[in-house]
Amino acid sequence: MSRSLHLFSSLMFSAVLSVSVGALTYCGGKSTSNVDGGGDMGPDNEVNLCNGAGCIGASCTKDSECTEGTGSAPTCWTTTLLNSPKLVATPSGYCSRECLSDSDCGTAKCVTLPSSSKKYCMARCSSATRCRKPGYSCAFDGEAGGICFPSANFDCNPTASDGICEYGADKYLGGCIRVAYESDHGGVCHSQCLVGKSTCPNDDRAGNPPPPQQCIYLDTSLDSGGNPSPAGDKFKGNVCFQQSVTPIADGMACKYWTDCADGYQCDRYNLMETGKVCRQLCVQGTMGAPTPGPGILMPPGGIPAGNLCNTAGQGCANSLRAGAAEGSTGLCQTSN
Repeated sequence: MSRSLHLFSSLMFSAVLSVSVGALTYCGGKSTSNVDGGGDMGPDNEVNLCNGAGCIGASCTKDSECTEGTGSAPTCWTTTLLNSPKLVATPSGYCSRECLSDSDCGTAKCVTLPSSSKKYCMARCSSATRCRKPGYSCAFDGEAGGICFPSANFDCNPTASDGICEYGADKYLGGCIRVAYESDHGGVCHSQCLVGKSTCPNDDRAGNPPPPQQCIYLDTSLDSGGNPSPAGDKFKGNVCFQQSVTPIADGMACKYWTDCADGYQCDRYNLMETGKVCRQLCVQGTMGAPTPGPGILMPPGGIPAGNLCNTAGQGCANSLRAGAAEGSTGLCQTSN
């Protein structure tokens, strides 16, 4: 999945916490997190950013205390994002202003918050030490760097234990997926699932109507190239993510894990660029489609995948590096 802000939509809510900042904005909402990482600007680039009182992202109690940027009047989010009671809390206040482009924000970034038709300035960051603590984390945004974002809805540590977390009030099995440079308050718990069609519930943490989700396999201990991740993340398994609004069809080129239609996943580890396409998800072995075990949340009508592929001549292969054991997740590939 990409690192763009829309992936965090549910984390903006104050009452519910779903790799989206769309998810990040709602009080109590979760984020559809982003595990792809991306290029890191590096702390060296932070030396040119605004520091201290008046900067975008600085603490504040009133609008006049916010001075960085030009154009529209500054605003102090004294209690919550956009000063909306529905959105996540902003501890000690957060300086911002409306913007049309980055040039309006001084050294900060012009961002579209999913809950608003307007854009606002948010502080740039590229490390776990840049943003104010406690209360804020450097949330991924784009192919490089991130933004200082309230961390109340970052509910797990992706490096802890085996990466398994408790999802929702009913404590279903979840997987902790990194959404920020920090480890503490740097992950969001996603519901574990069985790959297949319609096997994830809609994401009721991310607004109304709740967006549909799909089940994909992730190994967060590896980076997008299949190499060991320096972050030390632990979770390996199937988790629910919000579906793409423009899903890519079977056999078409893809870039991110969540690009494809429900029941399919991008073959990102393929050594050939022409092989990095959406492929049908499947379960390796001979036992067929599994049934949900204890702690797995699956809506009525969900169809778990088995070991059979829709296309003649294809078999279930260990393309996602989940292992070749009975029941491991794979992708349908043409047999050599």
